[in-house]
Amino acid sequence: MMCKYGAGDKVLQLETLDPFGFDEFYGVTETFPNTGELLLRAMELEPDYDKIIIHDYTEFSTHFPAHKLIYIFHGTKLRGMSQSDKDFIVESGIPVYVTTTDLMELIPSTYLPNPVDLEHFVNDCGTEEEGDWFCINRSYQRGFIEKRIREKYPKVEYYERNKNSIVPYEDMPMFLEQHTNYVDWKFTYDKPDPISLPDMSCTGLQAMAVGCTVHDRNGVVHDRKVLLIHDARRVTQRFLKDYD
Repeated sequence: MMCKYGAGDKVLQLETLDPFGFDEFYGVTETFPNTGELLLRAMELEPDYDKIIIHDYTEFSTHFPAHKLIYIFHGTKLRGMSQSDKDFIVESGIPVYVTTTDLMELIPSTYLPNPVDLEHFVNDCGTEEEGDWFCINRSYQRGFIEKRIREKYPKVEYYERNKNSIVPYEDMPMFLEQHTNYVDWKFTYDKPDPISLPDMSCTGLQAMAVGCTVHDRNGVVHDRKVLLIHDARRVTQRFLKDYD
């Protein structure tokens, strides 16, 4: 992402990393078939922008001035990073943000809550106390994950997210509001057994925003007030304030 004060942002992304259609919905993203073309475009734009935000892929940083860089980590990439690579990032002095609190234990960083667009995800129907139970989780390691979830939530319907079942971002509110209870329980990609994660996921926040009751890994119902913390507008304002 390229940021320029007073001129908006420019988002550059690989086509393969946008299966949900964020580009089509928001219309602010340039997509590329490979990293070579993406980097060429980013280097072309760099002189006109004040900040360059790199999400997860810190190996691209060598192509840009260090004083313009900001790193944002979302999870898997940082969890799999070697200690020497993390030490190198710390020594570089480049600001680091993380979108889940557990990542703060892995590297000195600032917590930036995962954002949810409360103008797109709207509760039009209220919240029901009864109804179905469902979760959205991955196909990889499904056997282990589904077993763990069903031990605490035996009624849950496991919706497997794979390349053939992805719900487009534009349609996600309509999909979620059909349901009542969402079990928000995500896992790492550790082998042989994945580790459960403590924070709410983006999907859990979206489900809450449309009126679902969201349950965590410990059987606790999340307080809807967390939407104030994750409101995309508030998250953006807080981030920009750091560099005002």
